[in-house]
Amino acid sequence: MTKLGCLIIDDEPNAGQLLQDYISKVPYLTLKGTCFDALEALEFLNHSQTDIIFLDINMPDLTGIELMNILPREQKVIFTTAYSEYAIQSYEYNAVDYLLKPITFKRFMMAVNKAAAAMPTPAQAEEYLFVRTDKKMIRVNLRDILYFEALKEYVCIHTKTQKIVTYKRMKELLEKLPAHFTRIHNSYIINGNHITRVEGNYVLVDDKNLPIGISYRDLFTEFIQQRAL
Repeated sequence: MTKLGCLIIDDEPNAGQLLQDYISKVPYLTLKGTCFDALEALEFLNHSQTDIIFLDINMPDLTGIELMNILPREQKVIFTTAYSEYAIQSYEYNAVDYLLKPITFKRFMMAVNKAAAAMPTPAQAEEYLFVRTDKKMIRVNLRDILYFEALKEYVCIHTKTQKIVTYKRMKELLEKLPAHFTRIHNSYIINGNHITRVEGNYVLVDDKNLPIGISYRDLFTEFIQQRAL
């Protein structure tokens, strides 16, 4: 999955640090910058672009609401504030979501997933990868991949019919995959379209039972909840 750049605009250092910590936990997010007021943010945005802005409302000189009026309408903005009375007003400005401080990681992930879903998609999504193995390139359709398994500096691609080993780091691989792939363990990235059951700390992918790592449980829980009835 392509990484989404994030900008934090908040005059409270502790609030900004919490968002930085949350962003660092999500593999498909990257921090582009942190600004402590709207004027600093405007200067930043004059020479840089970002996918998601986490925008505080109560700030000196120029409020978050006033800054929102200046930003392009297609800019994805998630408001962050300690004051619930701004909620209705924030949606009038087409904000993706409204996070009330103190912000939990679960609520943060819900907002991020909404923003990711609202991102424009390429006219034609890539449906395959070319994988280098044994001095040749093999085309592998993404729909056929069950999961990826880390083997030190190599990755084994498991499909229903074959296993392909290639030299690649898991982190680099995840950045190239669409949103229905998710990492559940240091050793595994799975194709969510092939999940047949989740039970306890294990996921059944096709007929293979794979463990969910402790550090990936929150992300995986959110991945499942976004698709649950």
